[in-house]
Amino acid sequence: MDAPQAGRRAARRRGRGPAFTLLETAMTTVIIGVGILAMVEAQQAFVQSNLWSSHAAAGTFLAGEVREYMRHLPRHDPVVGLVPISEGGPIVFGPESNEITLDDYDDVDDFAGLRFGSGGDFEGPIDATGAVIPELDLMGGVVLDDLGRPVPMIGWMQEVLVEKVEPHDYSIVREEGYYRESQEGDLPAIAVDAFPLRVTVIVWYTPPGRTAMEVARLSWVVP
Repeated sequence: MDAPQAGRRAARRRGRGPAFTLLETAMTTVIIGVGILAMVEAQQAFVQSNLWSSHAAAGTFLAGEVREYMRHLPRHDPVVGLVPISEGGPIVFGPESNEITLDDYDDVDDFAGLRFGSGGDFEGPIDATGAVIPELDLMGGVVLDDLGRPVPMIGWMQEVLVEKVEPHDYSIVREEGYYRESQEGDLPAIAVDAFPLRVTVIVWYTPPGRTAMEVARLSWVVP
């Protein structure tokens, strides 16, 4: 081999830089893949957190609307008070037999166990005036059904619980027909319709294809 040819081969060998091995290439691919996966999971967690915050805010708003609607109602029926639903029957909370529509509900105990919304007793959810809150599209417009009627908020429900509690300790819950005819220890006599009522509004949301989940809860006492 002549000297010029040997020199050219040596120059070519010197010009080749160090190459990655197969192992190094595989490790680089794994590291980059893990990094991308971590970023995707972080983005998904952010979206889920933001979605939950939006749902929690909406749920708190819906619970407050029911409270505003019930704010000025007396504990029990202003005409007949708290009486058995039938002659000689038990005393239970709920609407009287002649109260059919929401406008007929004129006291707090009428709302016991009531649900507004999908699968509930009335259309809903409702606002502070008793009107059904419509579903909105991405542009803020009201969604209408095929007949041109507003569609209620999809997937939302307001549930109302009413409990009779002791006036000296709101954590003690009594049966709906409970009363004290005479003093019991330090507890004074009290009529069946004179106990405070604790009202709790639970707001449920049902995502598409999933089961309902509680997103907000609001309680207050009607003394």
